Amino acid sequence: MNEHPAVMYELEGRPKLSFSGPQALWFLNQLLSNQLEELLPDEGAEALLLTPKGRITSVFRVLANAQGAFTDADGGDRQALYDFFSMRIFATRVQVADVTDDFTILRVLGPGALTAVANGLELTEPLAPQPHANLSVGSAVLVTLAPPLEGLDIWVPPQRKPDILELLEKCNVQSASRHEYEAMRVKAGAPAFESDLAGGYLPQEAALERAVHFKKGCYLGQEAVAMAQRGRVKKRLRHLRFTGDAVMGDISHDGQPAGTVTSASGGYGIAMVKTSVPLEGRVTVGEGATATVHELPGTIFGPSVPSARELRERLQSTE
Repeated sequence: MNEHPAVMYELEGRPKLSFSGPQALWFLNQLLSNQLEELLPDEGAEALLLTPKGRITSVFRVLANAQGAFTDADGGDRQALYDFFSMRIFATRVQVADVTDDFTILRVLGPGALTAVANGLELTEPLAPQPHANLSVGSAVLVTLAPPLEGLDIWVPPQRKPDILELLEKCNVQSASRHEYEAMRVKAGAPAFESDLAGGYLPQEAALERAVHFKKGCYLGQEAVAMAQRGRVKKRLRHLRFTGDAVMGDISHDGQPAGTVTSASGGYGIAMVKTSVPLEGRVTVGEGATATVHELPGTIFGPSVPSARELRERLQSTE
């Protein structure tokens, strides 16, 4: 039996915004990549803020509540994000506020995370395992994580942080160091913006189609995302499983340059790899380390859309 069924790590530096008012979700739906307008209170979703050319600038988590929504972002500057949204309100019935300093996020990971937190906070009902489900408990908000990570985040006012830490310690939840957290993140295959996603990638290159709703109406960057879905991207974020210890470095396949490792820990890595490298294919990293290439866990592909060339060929075949 695992002595520590869950571990805790404090997430730092994530911008947090609140959106309140009757059109809060509608407003976010016009700007972010996923379908958000239909979220019910206590539901949530992952969504992307893109450039007009479809490049990822921030990965958002949108948590709906009775007033509108809370959001936090992996990537992006808090002031720049606040300005981006507040300058686009116009006549929309929504108010935006920077609540970055109002909450600390304690991430609890592990197969026993939901049970440990429920016991520590003396909840009468078990926590819902659905991704991004959020539950208010006093002044704290509990948010379940999406695969490939297993556990939940506790949004807590800074002044209550010592109380929550004490409760978690009593439930045998051990604090993790930055190194230990990175090892769990990379092994799980969960990209981080600063390490893996800051290259100005399309959602399809970043393996983040799960954060895109391909049938919704117009949003920032939609045309570029739709165009990419009609073709094949030449590179994609992948999960590497090393033969020995993971290393950072350039990747080669059959003697040709094939990508770059962006995160490495233990025997695992996350890397941007050319899509010409087959899944389960073996690659060389750096001076001689070897690894096999896999899809990132939790990957969801977008719909198959015929390219313009395929459409022309289909039309010609029917003539």
